[in-house]
Amino acid sequence: MAGISIFVFLVAIVIAIWIARDLSRPLRQIVSFTQAVASGDYRNQLPQQTQIVEVNALVNVTNELSRQLSKNQALRERLSSDIAHELRTPLTTIQGSLEAMIDGIWPIDEARLVSLNDEVIRLTHLINNIENIASIEHREDKLIKVDTDLSKLIQQVLNNFQSNLEEKRITLDYQTEKIIVAIDPNKINQVITNLLSNAIKFTQTKGKIIITLKRVVDNVVLTIEDNGSGIAEKDVPHVFDHFYMADPARNRQQGGQGIGLAIVKAIVVAHGGSVSVDSELGVGTIFTVKLPLNN
Repeated sequence: MAGISIFVFLVAIVIAIWIARDLSRPLRQIVSFTQAVASGDYRNQLPQQTQIVEVNALVNVTNELSRQLSKNQALRERLSSDIAHELRTPLTTIQGSLEAMIDGIWPIDEARLVSLNDEVIRLTHLINNIENIASIEHREDKLIKVDTDLSKLIQQVLNNFQSNLEEKRITLDYQTEKIIVAIDPNKINQVITNLLSNAIKFTQTKGKIIITLKRVVDNVVLTIEDNGSGIAEKDVPHVFDHFYMADPARNRQQGGQGIGLAIVKAIVVAHGGSVSVDSELGVGTIFTVKLPLNN
């Protein structure tokens, strides 16, 4: 019995050492990997070579964390570059004009001062938009929800764009039903305004815009469809990114800053909803906003 006990004890020790080594090897790799990630190295991924389900799950989560951090880092770098570019353009224009006036190359007249003032207004508007989207995304800008007739809210926005629609002779098809939903009316007004403004901007003269509002299960669904210029397939996944513009030159000529749709998404997500886009170049675009009824 003593011999058997000693034998079993030794076998148990061997098995324990084997299990410990099998566990410690991937854990050491994970520790080394997370240290590299903490220092900003997101290039590598952990291999999955263990037979332990829990360790594999830990490896998956760690790899996904690394991928998300890498994506966020790339977004931050691009965002910093985009903000610098957007700020540099009006500042360069203002500086160049002022220097020309100071040097006597250009006379100081009302037209040039108005042009400079327009650039300052554009710059201020851009900074305000950046502040707004940052506060919304970080939940610092609290929603003030009240029961709102969404169909009336849409009609109010349409009234503001009546002259724009008439100027381009755009046909408007408005299909809606009375739906009361708890929302922040000011924020959702901005969503509708941004989407409708884009639809009018990129719809040709004598074009058509269709607005539909309806209940779908536990959601209220708003669609804004146009038969305008559409969006290229490669650009569709990025239209809600900060400062992304499918046609930068054309957008800037029309006063675009590439942040309107990012604000739309931030507001809709803050309401617990979702927004999507379906578009075909040269055919048209459909934006779909879903908001929960029981909010």
